[in-house]
Amino acid sequence: MNNVAWWCSSTPGQVWTWRYTPFIGVWVLAAALVGTWVAAHRRAGQPIEARFLRRWLLGVLALVVVSEWPIGQLGAGYLATVGIFRWVVYTFVAAPLLVAGLPGWMVDRALPWGTRRQRAVSFLTHWPVALLVFNAVMLTTHLPPVVDSLKVYQLGSFLTDVLWLTAALVWWWPAIRREEARGAIEEPLRAFYLFASSVLMFVPAAFLTFSPLPLYGVYELAPPLWLGFDPIADQQAAGIVMNVVGGFVLWGVIATLFMRWAKEKEAEDTAARRERARLLLAELDEQGRTPTGTA
Repeated sequence: MNNVAWWCSSTPGQVWTWRYTPFIGVWVLAAALVGTWVAAHRRAGQPIEARFLRRWLLGVLALVVVSEWPIGQLGAGYLATVGIFRWVVYTFVAAPLLVAGLPGWMVDRALPWGTRRQRAVSFLTHWPVALLVFNAVMLTTHLPPVVDSLKVYQLGSFLTDVLWLTAALVWWWPAIRREEARGAIEEPLRAFYLFASSVLMFVPAAFLTFSPLPLYGVYELAPPLWLGFDPIADQQAAGIVMNVVGGFVLWGVIATLFMRWAKEKEAEDTAARRERARLLLAELDEQGRTPTGTA
């Protein structure tokens, strides 16, 4: 009979086994996210667009993969490398997909203009505030006292994951949403906005990579999974994952958004030139038909 738990958490001293342990809370959350999204379409009588559905489902799938067993359990209490990998997926994969998976009409219905929740969300997603919130959560949730205090409890581990996802959603909102009234930002400010976080992300990554001693008791005291990969090596690998893998994904997103913006601007410029040429030809044609004098 398989063990059942609510959420992945550290189990100090328990030797790792490859026995499947389902986490009920992960599947409840996934079902709630998908169900709420579909129900919103039905209540509004809106057709489901494949592009938005695909993004939303991929975002939910990313959450499930890194929260369920075995990745969730390994990251919560055995390997710091896997723990940082989970943060990378939450932040740079799941969150942007979920933000991009919300149709504009759904945002308008969920956040009616002028309501308290709309003003609160607008404040949080204003880019200077979003940048501050994201980095404050990133730094705080990677402090050793916080990790060692929360990861040993299912509720604490769940709270950490919720903070990661919420901060990432707030952070990605102004960078991905296209509605100017909803706090969207455009190039080149958007590139600076994302670049600033890639620089600040180096701070915890540097501590993980270059610290001569284990920083997290949760991972230091965990029974080793295999020989030759001690807590120091694990911690250094975690720092590399955070800085290199996270940075690579972030810079890939920055490049994609910038190229999309450049393509849109090129299309706008081409359309503007064609319109000017059309007006010029129309003006010349009109002048050619207008008599210049009488004999």
